[in-house]
Amino acid sequence: MLSKFARSFVILTALSAVGLVTTTALAEKIKDEGSFDVTYVKREALPVPDQEGHALLETESSGTSSNPGGLIDGFATTVYEIADLRQGNGQHQGYVIYKKGSDQMVVKFDGAVTTTMKDGQPNTTMKGEYVLVDGAGALASIEGEGTYAGYFTAEDKYHVDWEGSRSQPKDSVARSKE
Repeated sequence: MLSKFARSFVILTALSAVGLVTTTALAEKIKDEGSFDVTYVKREALPVPDQEGHALLETESSGTSSNPGGLIDGFATTVYEIADLRQGNGQHQGYVIYKKGSDQMVVKFDGAVTTTMKDGQPNTTMKGEYVLVDGAGALASIEGEGTYAGYFTAEDKYHVDWEGSRSQPKDSVARSKE
């Protein structure tokens, strides 16, 4: 009788052999973390007349990423976001695009926005989950997911910290086997 580990290994090996599991799924994930600071370049609020303070927001922000020792440190960062907010609270989702030269990573996020009053001023934070959905150049084959949390640093600027796991770039894996 095979142990649970041995059965899992045999099943994954068999599935990989017939192409039902990608080699990326078998690859070890790497812990990764970083942050970005962005400023709104476009912000449109569409009022929803069902209750006071209800609006749909469509925004675009840009800035720079920080990922010391990671793959996207210093990349130009663009955030496209849609939020359904009531009095500053609700759901938001969108995409973060990291780009430098021909290297690009597209990340989808989905989470919650919370606004509280602090010293008579709104204090807005956000948190949720993300998944890497596409890449180009050296980042073409990367898969990953994680969580994020952020906060506003000014009326038109915000900071986001993220952490999760990702696969190695395909070129990097190939080079490490040589």
